Amino acid sequence: AAQLGSLGAPPDAAGTCRSALSLLVRRNMEKQSRPELSSFQHGCIGAVVGSIEQSIMRPSVFWKAELQQNRFDLKRALNPRFCYRGLPVAVMSIAPITCIQFGVTNASMNTIKILRDSTPSSDLDKFASGVIAGMASAMVQSPFQLVEVNQQNHGGNMVSMGRKVISTYGVRGLYRGASMTAVREGIFCSSYMALAPFVKGKILQRQPDLSEGVAVAASSVVSGGLGATLSHPADTLKTRLQGSLFKFADGRSTSLATGPREALQELRQQGPLLPQCYRGFVPRVFRLVCCTYIYSTLTKILEDFTQEWSAYFDHIGVNNVAYEPMSDAVRGAHNS
Repeated sequence: AAQLGSLGAPPDAAGTCRSALSLLVRRNMEKQSRPELSSFQHGCIGAVVGSIEQSIMRPSVFWKAELQQNRFDLKRALNPRFCYRGLPVAVMSIAPITCIQFGVTNASMNTIKILRDSTPSSDLDKFASGVIAGMASAMVQSPFQLVEVNQQNHGGNMVSMGRKVISTYGVRGLYRGASMTAVREGIFCSSYMALAPFVKGKILQRQPDLSEGVAVAASSVVSGGLGATLSHPADTLKTRLQGSLFKFADGRSTSLATGPREALQELRQQGPLLPQCYRGFVPRVFRLVCCTYIYSTLTKILEDFTQEWSAYFDHIGVNNVAYEPMSDAVRGAHNS
């Protein structure tokens, strides 16, 4: 304070510095007092978050698939019997997928940190970890979505449709369009895992008076919109490949393609390629923006909840962790 005064700083400069230092000390103490979550815990959080988001945004998934297959009908789109068809299985299938995405992202970040001798992770590391996690989850997600798309098209239940696919095409048939699923999920996972926090940080850095909720909403619009724009062509090819396994009752088939290159050639024959690749874009970008916001909000809530309970169990000795008592000076700074 004396040095600031000698430099001709305004009278409230010392108070501002003290407040800022107090805030930094408090945040640092809060960070140190909370245990770091494991990859397993991050995976469990991801499973809960994904299940809740799927329950809320299920109709938009149906609308997108209908538009991509040129069979959108407003009556079907607004009928809960169709737009919520397969919801229980969809929730059960999305849980392991988001579990993998959250868990693998955290494990990849920890691995990079170890390889760099505990050097703090960069934003690029977070993007790379998100891509790896998304592509890993596609190996589980692709079969579930293939059965889901065909169940939506032809009715029945998920079990009977899964058996029909295997009996007709073998286990390999479950992985039709898996490469496009991996591309889509790599982009999408990195957008909500890395891009959304990055954009939120930049927004708060430029507008420090902005509330965190508004920053989360704005970052969700940017990252969700960009993720949807970059990944939608892969999603369109994936949906067409997966939905072409069986013909409809009237003899029509969504597509005759068996691979991404053939699917692209089919789209080119139907009209300008770019509009064809972005069929169903509106419901999907709507879903991804909402999805990013839901993921960001729920993840923060569940991480705080899990850390608080982990710290409580550590404190009472359940996790066999002992913390050294705080000194009076540090405790006073923390309370301030």
